[in-house]
Amino acid sequence: MSLDDPSFVADVAVGGVGAAGLATAIFVARRCPSRTILALDGAKQLGAKILVSGGGRCNVTNVTVTPADFCGGSPHVIRRVLAAFTAEQTVAFFRELGVEMHVEEYGKLFPDTNRARTVLDALVGEAERLGVRILPGHRVTQIERMDGSFEIIADIGGDSPG
Repeated sequence: MSLDDPSFVADVAVGGVGAAGLATAIFVARRCPSRTILALDGAKQLGAKILVSGGGRCNVTNVTVTPADFCGGSPHVIRRVLAAFTAEQTVAFFRELGVEMHVEEYGKLFPDTNRARTVLDALVGEAERLGVRILPGHRVTQIERMDGSFEIIADIGGDSPG
């Protein structure tokens, strides 16, 4: 079945293919290699926020990250999220993808290349290597539950306000 087929079926769909969406798709693909994973993003060009973060160098994380670094949300929930995937695990994950990091002022971690493109290419490359089907220009507009599954409606074209 073609991805252009409006009735394409996937086991897992990820909406939003920024850093978190790409990482999610990678983790699911690693854990469930027999599953079909589809990642949709409204933007025609992937990774715009990654490419501008850290002045185009991509501040991936910090050596120390605490719940106090976040505004809003439950500190208890934030603490649990941070404990589930630590800064050390983040560095190890990117090392697996071939992205080495270095520490700069205030404990900020940047890729050794000092290029955000390195981070984006590593994430997209790993997702594609694992068989994740990435569809830029497909903004999810509706999700409906149907007979124990979900139907995802996407506006094809991308870069629309949302």
